[in-house]
Amino acid sequence: MRYFWLLLVVVLTAVIFVNSSLPATESGKLSGFVAQFVAQLSQLLDITLKGDVEHTIRKLAHFLEFACLGLLWCKTFASFRVSNRTSTGYILLLCLLTAVTDEYIQLFSLGREGKVMDVLLDFSGAACAWLWYRIVQWCE
Repeated sequence: MRYFWLLLVVVLTAVIFVNSSLPATESGKLSGFVAQFVAQLSQLLDITLKGDVEHTIRKLAHFLEFACLGLLWCKTFASFRVSNRTSTGYILLLCLLTAVTDEYIQLFSLGREGKVMDVLLDFSGAACAWLWYRIVQWCE
């Protein structure tokens, strides 16, 4: 089972990097589609959305995909029976390196740019997921 978690980490990291390599037009189409869906769903539920919905969805997607990555790293290190103390540094470092690499890849994608704020957002998603995982562990 331990290699299953590692495989999921590799797959998610690949998805993150592939999405970063998409040109701005392709990335915009995808987030525009999701924003349109959310707007229609909010109308159906009689919820008023304010602000730039597409921008918010993009940032939320960054946060959530790195939260998933953080959780997968937690499960991977746990499956290899690495102590919490040792794994913490590795998990957070690997997530930070992935976030930096993600933004670096965007520097070479047509119409996109890498931003330090996005690195911080990505890393905060991973850190929140790591913290949640540890809190759940402590409560068991």
